[in-house]
Amino acid sequence: MDDIELLQQKLKENPEDFDTLELYAIALSDLGENEEALKHFAFLNEKFPDNPKILYNIGIILEKLKYFEKSIVAYSKALKIDPSDLDIKFNLAYVYICIKKYDDALPLLLEVIEEDENDANSYFHIGEIYSKKREHDKAIEFLTKAISLNKEDVIAKFYLAYEYNAIGEKEKSIDLYKQVIEQNPDYSWAYYNLASIYLEDNNDDTAIEYLQETIKINPQDIQAITMLVKILSKHKKFAQAEKLLKQ
Repeated sequence: MDDIELLQQKLKENPEDFDTLELYAIALSDLGENEEALKHFAFLNEKFPDNPKILYNIGIILEKLKYFEKSIVAYSKALKIDPSDLDIKFNLAYVYICIKKYDDALPLLLEVIEEDENDANSYFHIGEIYSKKREHDKAIEFLTKAISLNKEDVIAKFYLAYEYNAIGEKEKSIDLYKQVIEQNPDYSWAYYNLASIYLEDNNDDTAIEYLQETIKINPQDIQAITMLVKILSKHKKFAQAEKLLKQ
């Protein structure tokens, strides 16, 4: 807060200090004052329409506000001015992913990793795209690379576990889901997916354990509750099933 007050004071002394105004707008956005920040960036864009950094920051704020189509326009203008900027490419690709335009996002991310082969986030999102497109082998390739670059990427491990299960590699899938749980014990979907795998293998007791953990973490998980009630009913444990439904 001290920093933003200092920026306000500098602007009061010199309202034409555009560098300070840019910093002030960024500070406002960092504080969650996105609408106000956007007004300042729009003013700066009028003054400097060919400044890719200003357009990039406008794109970030519009993205935060979930004005995805407008964000795409801002990022695209910035990228046209500076076609080599990897941050702009990545952010534009991410917004395309948000609105499920995977074929627009993919070439941008491939360009990013061509320039920066250690960009773990881009590898993850490429893997994510191939997963959405059900291209399992490519999804596994890029997700594996993402994890090799960032072993703490629990979401990449979750996606990779899903992909291995999709191609019938259940042991690898189980191992990865367990790694996810070890890193993040509150990741309820990992418990649920493990329960689903064990249920497919007719290991009802283990499935029940993982479903109970799922529901403990997320009591509103209707899918987990429904699955658990079906298993309990199958084993004629009607009292437990009824209690769960009432709860």
